[in-house]
Amino acid sequence: MASSESRSQVELLHQISNIVSSNLGLERILQELIGMAVNVTGCDACLVYLVDHASHEIVLRASQLPHTREIGNIRMKMGEGITGWVAQHKSVVALPANAAADARFKTFQALPEDTYQAFLSVPLISNGELIGVINVHHKAEHAHTPEETALIGFIGEQLGGAIAKSKLEERTESAARRMEALAGLARTISEENYLDRILQAISEMVAETLDSPVCSIMLVDEDRRELVISAARCSSPEYLHKMPLKIEDSLIGRVVREGRVIVVSDVLEEKQYRYPELARRTGLASLLSVPLITRERVIGTINLYTREVRQFTEDEIGFVKVVAGQAAIAIENARLMSEALEMKRTLEERKLMERAKGILQHKHNLTEEEAYLRPRNESRRLRRSMRDLAEAVILADDLERKNSHKA
Repeated sequence: MASSESRSQVELLHQISNIVSSNLGLERILQELIGMAVNVTGCDACLVYLVDHASHEIVLRASQLPHTREIGNIRMKMGEGITGWVAQHKSVVALPANAAADARFKTFQALPEDTYQAFLSVPLISNGELIGVINVHHKAEHAHTPEETALIGFIGEQLGGAIAKSKLEERTESAARRMEALAGLARTISEENYLDRILQAISEMVAETLDSPVCSIMLVDEDRRELVISAARCSSPEYLHKMPLKIEDSLIGRVVREGRVIVVSDVLEEKQYRYPELARRTGLASLLSVPLITRERVIGTINLYTREVRQFTEDEIGFVKVVAGQAAIAIENARLMSEALEMKRTLEERKLMERAKGILQHKHNLTEEEAYLRPRNESRRLRRSMRDLAEAVILADDLERKNSHKA
């Protein structure tokens, strides 16, 4: 039978999980978990630092004590101070007394926590990626028990996952707004190259959202049974010049053949991957490839690469699948628009030809066949389109009529 202490720990773990899986915003989740850490450990202060990947720093983002001016402003480089060391090494540091005497310690005058005796620092990690660091301080000397350290570690894991999910949701909302803008753009643009612009914008948006060095959109060439790059956001110009991939014997071609998502943890270890040398030179590791499907037919793929071996989360895969659906709709709309424009041009050309033919019959007393053959022969001789010649006949007739009216 479980002891009351074991039951209380299980209940505590459930409480932590419930907070993280709730619909609360990130700031509220941070405060709830900080409050729980304070209650469980009996500490006098708790601080949370998050990684700023753009500057390669860790930044103070939340605190149990009021630090209005310091939040967002106290920063440390990776490896700087104990907090920076924990971030760099993804390892726990537990100091029971005289924490400031540790060689790694860095003091901030604005933080009274730096004068406290005991210091426990735990990395926040999600899917192997460092998200931040949580620090627990005691004013007096305090021996951190294995249970206490494990509990703060569990809070750190849960908090890391919550932060990663929140960031993805923020990026997804931003991406959704951009997708809506792109959809609005597609409804208003009638240019033939609008699809290229939309696909390029989509590849850039996905790469930015998921922090990817390379994101490409490849479309199926049905006649050649190949995949051809149609748009790409990449750090290496070499990638843009990749030859088309044969659908039948390539890794990404398998996405088309099987109509499903494929995740590869390391492309260098995948025999079917066709460009290992390029991947090695440009530092590509993991691959997420998602099919573009319209009318139950795979028409292409979105391919997302990472620099480090990475486990894609369900949220990340779900996000790319949603974007792939929107991209497939854009491609289908572009094809329908292209067909509509072609039909419109054909109809307009026929109307022009009929009008020009009538003018030639009337002016030169030609048969219908002769009125058709004359501009066709001139088209071949002058290497001009039939439409251009028909427009010239109509324009000349209009000018002649205007001049005759003036006379």
